[in-house]
Amino acid sequence: MKKELLLASALASTMGAAGVAEAASATFSGHNRTGVTGTNPDSSDSDTVVEKQLSNFNVSISETTDAGVTIATGFTLTDEGGAESDASGLTLTFTDGSSLQLIEAGSASAAHAVSVPGGGGEVGITNTSSNNSAGALTTGASSDKVGFDYATAADAFGIEGFSANVSAAFNSDVSETSGANATVTLENAYAVGVTYVTTAGDSTVTVGAGYHDATNNSQSATKDNAVYHVGATVETGDLTVGAGFMDGDWVAENNQMQGSFASVGAKYVSGDITFNVGATSGDAKDEVLGTNATSAEDSVDVIGASVDYVIASGVTGTVGYRNQDSNDEGASAAAFSGSSWYVGATVSF
Repeated sequence: MKKELLLASALASTMGAAGVAEAASATFSGHNRTGVTGTNPDSSDSDTVVEKQLSNFNVSISETTDAGVTIATGFTLTDEGGAESDASGLTLTFTDGSSLQLIEAGSASAAHAVSVPGGGGEVGITNTSSNNSAGALTTGASSDKVGFDYATAADAFGIEGFSANVSAAFNSDVSETSGANATVTLENAYAVGVTYVTTAGDSTVTVGAGYHDATNNSQSATKDNAVYHVGATVETGDLTVGAGFMDGDWVAENNQMQGSFASVGAKYVSGDITFNVGATSGDAKDEVLGTNATSAEDSVDVIGASVDYVIASGVTGTVGYRNQDSNDEGASAAAFSGSSWYVGATVSF
């Protein structure tokens, strides 16, 4: 639940800004997640149990002009326990329902990745940094913060249930780099994403897809970012099932990757209890810049399940379990494979 912040001119005067007669409306929201996580990697015979304390605090600011255009921005004070001040870009929402994000707009492709159900909770074994397997439908959909993302209104182009985004980002003022130790910087990025929602009998079907293309500043890289994803969910009463697939090439730091990611899952809601189960499989061949993808494959396969229970308004308890199988350069990575569990609660405001 969000709390309204009344930023009146009297408060502004108290803060030493007496010349400010008006202020935009603002709301804040966040949560505190606390619990216990146990991990048992395949390389060990015993569990490691640690506490998990993660917090989040966001401030959203918006105002509507006389012409009916809403101007919105905001900032994050803390994100999952890390103190920071992370400002958002500007979003303009027009009277027809379409919107335009400016600065840190992100990828139009990523905006249309379907939300496939899966196990929750703060579970998981940290993977080795040398394993570059794809880890989400949005893998490779990176872009510079200078750009835009335009989103159509609902039922775009006269098609009921259809919506689309198109985005572009630009970072051409960077020096060219090369060599095995070069750090790649993305330059221009372009993306498109679409979603279509329809009904089939008693079910609601959502289909999402996207394509993201980006160039980089490396003279030696043989690949640029070129990834696509497609996915769908079907909601029938209290049951939701979904699946998604991603594939393509992407570049990060001094590596270039070629891989794919797939996920399937289901969610069932029974009163105050939500059951989640899901499985994901990601892989990639990673090479240093300028070499062909001839190495053995990295991969991560995960199966997880969780149960959420609404204890009170804004308070949800979670029990989760996950099993992970990690392979690095084709060889089993026992220290980064195994099982983990989580018991905790999230208090939101």
